[in-house]
Amino acid sequence: MRIAVAVLAVAFLTGCGPGDTRKLEPAAATAPEPPQVLRDTFASCTWGEVTGALASVWSYACGPGFGDVRLAADDGLPGFVIESTADDAPARSVAIRFFDKPVDAAIDAIAPAVRAASPGPGAGACVLTAASPAEPGAPAHYVFTPEGAAKAAYDEALAGDVIPEPPCGPLGVSHVGNRSFRVVAPDKVAFIEQGSEIQIFDVGTLKLHARDHASDNH
Repeated sequence: MRIAVAVLAVAFLTGCGPGDTRKLEPAAATAPEPPQVLRDTFASCTWGEVTGALASVWSYACGPGFGDVRLAADDGLPGFVIESTADDAPARSVAIRFFDKPVDAAIDAIAPAVRAASPGPGAGACVLTAASPAEPGAPAHYVFTPEGAAKAAYDEALAGDVIPEPPCGPLGVSHVGNRSFRVVAPDKVAFIEQGSEIQIFDVGTLKLHARDHASDNH
């Protein structure tokens, strides 16, 4: 199965600077076990923890012959990016991006920041809407999607012969790939790019560093 890189590349074109990248730490004895599907897909890659200023997540890093792809922390987002240094397909794209949220506010409070980070032809009409979890028991998640007449127009366009441009930009719904938003702390929401193929990271291992969420919110 191909490593998902190309389907993510467009997400990096939304004003994300290179930021601070940090290397993958080799797996220790207490490392979480990756899901079987990741072990099978990335059997020739190295499993380890990737740590940034805000959070950490476990991922595979693959060398020459296997895409030259890895997950790296980017504190400029803040979040994590997937990098490929393969000569035939170099790429850098957003995998996880954090957004600040007032502690007592609903997720809708981050909509202006998401629109700014995800310019699209119809982003002004896009909202964060609850979506059905991909798996039973999965955390509640939301999608950035058009509503009302804008959604009806997009649905109609999808049924046509020409694939329409995603109306909500690279962080929004699309005809290919899956991406969602999850509240991961009282003051933090994580955008997660799941792509259309198996990702090298396990979002179930995403962990924010210990901190005082209420006082750190901005």
